[in-house]
Amino acid sequence: MSKEKKQGELKRTLGLPLLVGFGLAYLAPTVVFNYYGIWTAESGTGGHYPLALIITTVLMAFTGLSYTYMVKEIPIAGSVYAYANKSINPHVGFIAGWIMLLDYILMPMAGMLLLGIYGHEYFPMIPAWIIVVVVAAICAALNIIGAKTSSIVDTVIIAAQLIFTAMTIIVCIVYVCGGGGSGSLFSDTAIYNPDTFDFSTLMHASAILCLSFVGFDAVTTMVEEVKNPDKIMGKAIMLIVIGAGILFFLTAYVMNIAWPEGIYDIQDPDTGVFEFYPAIGYPWMADVFFVVDNCASFICSLAAVGAGSRILLGMGRDNLLPKQIFGHISPKFHTPTYNILLTTVIPMIIGMVFVNNLMGALDLVSFGVIVGFIIVNLSVFILFWVKKKERGGSAVVKYIICPWIGVLFLAFAFIYVGTGAKILGACWTALGIIYLAFKTKGFKQLPPEMTFEE
Repeated sequence: MSKEKKQGELKRTLGLPLLVGFGLAYLAPTVVFNYYGIWTAESGTGGHYPLALIITTVLMAFTGLSYTYMVKEIPIAGSVYAYANKSINPHVGFIAGWIMLLDYILMPMAGMLLLGIYGHEYFPMIPAWIIVVVVAAICAALNIIGAKTSSIVDTVIIAAQLIFTAMTIIVCIVYVCGGGGSGSLFSDTAIYNPDTFDFSTLMHASAILCLSFVGFDAVTTMVEEVKNPDKIMGKAIMLIVIGAGILFFLTAYVMNIAWPEGIYDIQDPDTGVFEFYPAIGYPWMADVFFVVDNCASFICSLAAVGAGSRILLGMGRDNLLPKQIFGHISPKFHTPTYNILLTTVIPMIIGMVFVNNLMGALDLVSFGVIVGFIIVNLSVFILFWVKKKERGGSAVVKYIICPWIGVLFLAFAFIYVGTGAKILGACWTALGIIYLAFKTKGFKQLPPEMTFEE
């Protein structure tokens, strides 16, 4: 990457507002509604969704601080992989990248699955798994022919999500002020209710909700296009974490006070948001959400397939994976067709398996996210305190206390990740270690560096 910069630097055009906007857009504002039924229902956290979001925001704030230190010191693509590679050890970096690859492969599944579940909710005659297959086929076809969504379409969908979120907050406040729901804008039980509180389900929710904050990780890939990155990147990362946390919490809180009975009345947690709006007298908003969220899910799935296929392409070109397959470019379409098919078929199959268990599917992705964030925190400690020997009161806070709080919080959350996700993640990690041992002749050689550029 540095060699390319010398030949022709990318234009530094992004300021703080655009960077924060990109990060907030990447994490998709309407994701808070996708989790509403799952974590509000009695089978989830029993109404403690807002509290779970507070805990997750705190978790992410410490990890966000670690990202601010690393992006200044190592301003290159690759994020978790690059930080571990340069700070800890190239072999550890490879495994971090390998774990990250699992997330890239699984990420399209979330959008496909939501489209399947929500589509079936509106059109019960169509099985959810058929919708998942159709969406996967469209994503594969568009990526193979090289079609990309225009920035105008992306902007419209992002704006629609923000407008819809604002509408929901306003509608809930108006409804409660008119005597509906809890009848008051301030309710202790909307955050903590001793009658339904369960610590383990709360932490399980927090572990999965870490997925909702990946936008601050995404902005680190834009560092070479940012004006004054030393001053702006850190601010952008923290504004995204805190801003998203506040927006998510406020949305979940007003929905709790608008429909406090939802804890017990939600019939299907996977589609609980569609039960919410009729319950407060605004059934038409469920239809608006259906359109807005499905457009966002499709765009996210389309982009995720493209990103995952390019990661595999880079690994194929670097000879980390068999080049004949993973390094293949279609002579007709000039796109990595084999990789696109792989990053479409795998999430499609998993999505079909989990059409009746959205929470279980999201659990699978949480493994890589939490492990990746733990590695970033450890990278800060090892790079600045152990290797660079930074000392002093400020260094103790920045390079020991903050990252280790992040590690401990995340490790605690990891305990509550689903067993299925842990088994899948452990098997994938073990496969990566075995492959690395073979590739480096028993760890005697350094692994080739991965390429994370399109």
